[in-house]
Amino acid sequence: MVILLLLTERVSAQYFQYSQYNFTGVRVNPALAGTTSNAEVGFLHRSQNTGGDFKIESDILTGSYPLLNPSTGKPWSGIGILLHSDRTAGVFQVQEAALSYAIHLSVGHLQSLSFGTSVLFQSRSVKLGGFTTGSQYVPDRGFYRFAFSGEDFSQFRGSHFTFNMGFQWQQHNRKGKLLHAFGFSLFDLNRPTSSFTDVQYKTPLTGIANAALQVYSRDNFSIIPEALVTISNGSTVINAGSRFQWELGKDPRTVGDRVELITRMVPGRSGIAGIQLHREVLSLGVSYDFPIAKNPGNEGAVEIGLQLRKPLKTRYQKMREQKQAELAKKKATAKKPTAKSNINNVDSILAVIPNDSSEQVTKADSLSKITPQPKAGVTVGPFGQQPLVIEKTILHFNFEFNSAELDDEAEAYVNRIAKRLQEDESLTLIIEGHTDNIGSDKFNLRLSQKRADAVAHQLIKAGINPARIKSEGKGLREPLNENATEKQRAENRRVVLTLLQE
Repeated sequence: MVILLLLTERVSAQYFQYSQYNFTGVRVNPALAGTTSNAEVGFLHRSQNTGGDFKIESDILTGSYPLLNPSTGKPWSGIGILLHSDRTAGVFQVQEAALSYAIHLSVGHLQSLSFGTSVLFQSRSVKLGGFTTGSQYVPDRGFYRFAFSGEDFSQFRGSHFTFNMGFQWQQHNRKGKLLHAFGFSLFDLNRPTSSFTDVQYKTPLTGIANAALQVYSRDNFSIIPEALVTISNGSTVINAGSRFQWELGKDPRTVGDRVELITRMVPGRSGIAGIQLHREVLSLGVSYDFPIAKNPGNEGAVEIGLQLRKPLKTRYQKMREQKQAELAKKKATAKKPTAKSNINNVDSILAVIPNDSSEQVTKADSLSKITPQPKAGVTVGPFGQQPLVIEKTILHFNFEFNSAELDDEAEAYVNRIAKRLQEDESLTLIIEGHTDNIGSDKFNLRLSQKRADAVAHQLIKAGINPARIKSEGKGLREPLNENATEKQRAENRRVVLTLLQE
C-alpha cells in the first residue's frame, strides 16, 4: 500500500526538489545555465527512508557552460544539461534528461537578469521482475518462455517532452560572491498528455520561485535567508531557512574558501540541517532531512553533493595575465628602482607601486633633477600657484569596455595614494581619465570623466578633502598609440595621476 501511495505521489509531483538545491541548478530554473564564468559539473545523491521499510534513491547530474563576452569576460549566455534518476523501492523509476539555454543581461552595478528555456524528456516505468514470469503456462509442461503470455504491461510505461522557461535576477559583490537573488520558472508549459496504469491526464503546470537575501555581513561572517517555493496541481511546498556563511580566505579580490551551515524547514514535513564546503574549484555538501510530522513517505533522508568548477577566460584575459606575469618577472629580476622610475609610463598597476616614503628623495635638491618643472601659472583646482610635480604615474586599471568600474586591485592602489595624501597635507592630485577610440568623441569624453571621477570618489571615501583633488576627462584625444589592436586599445583605457606639492 505504501508503494502505491508513493507511486501516486511521485507521478503527480512532477518536480521534487532536493534539499541542497544549489547543486541542482537548471532543475530549479533554466535561467541558471552559465550564470558565472565557470564551467561546472555537479552531482547529488539522495537516499530517503520510508515507513514501508524501503528506500527512495535519487541521483542528479548537472552541467553548465557559459559563453563569455570577449571584451568583458562576463557570461552573456550559457548552456545547461541535466540527467536525473529517481527509483522507488527498485520498482517505480523516473528518468529525465534536459537541455537548457539562457541569456544574461547586465541591468545595474554587478547585477544581472537572465532568461532561460529548456526542453525536458521524462520517462516513467514499473519494473515487474518478481511480479510476473513473463511466460505462458502450458498444461503438463509448465511455463514455456517462448510462448506469448498474453500479458500487456505497456500501461506501466509512459513518457513525454515538456517545455520550460524562467527568469533569474542576481546581484554579486566585486569578489563574485552572490548577495541577493530572485527567480521564477514555469515547467510543463505545453501540458503534455500522459498516461500511467491506463489513466490519461494532462501534466499540471508547475511554478517554482526561489529567493535569497543577504541581511547581515560583518568581517568574514554572513547570514543569507533563502526560500524555494514549488506550486503544482493545487499544492504548495515551501522550503525556507538560512545559510550561515564563514569565509576562510583573506584575499580581498576573490571569493575564497568558505563554510556554509544550512538550516531550513519544510512546514508539515521535515527539518533540514546541512553543511557545505566551497573552494575555488570544488564544493562538497552533506545534509539530513528529519521528520517533524508523521509522514510515511519520508522518515529521514541523506543527501551528498559534489560540484566541480573550472574558471574560463577569454583570449583577452589570457593575454592580459601573460603580460602582467612578464612584467612581474622583469620587476623581480630588475635592480631596485629609484625615485626616477616613478615618472616613466608603465603598463600595469603591478609595476607602479610607489617607493616607500622613507626612500623618497628630498624636494630641496633632488626633485629638480628627476622631475620636469611645470610651466608657470599652472592651476590645480583651487590652487593658483606654481606647484612642484612630485610624481606622475600612468595607471592601467584594466577597465573593461564601456566601464568606469575599479577592480579590487585598483582600489587597493588608490587607497595607498590616499594614505600618502593623508600623511602630507601639502600634496594635491590631478586625475586624468582616458579612453580608446571606440565610440564618438562626446561619448568618450563622458566615459573618461567617469573613470577619473571613479578614482576621485575612492579617494574621497578614504577621507581625502575633495578640494585637494581635480578630475578631468580627456576622452580619446591623447592616445598612447594608434588604437589599431585590442591590446593597444586596452593600453589607452587608462588613468593618469599627477601628484603635486604647493
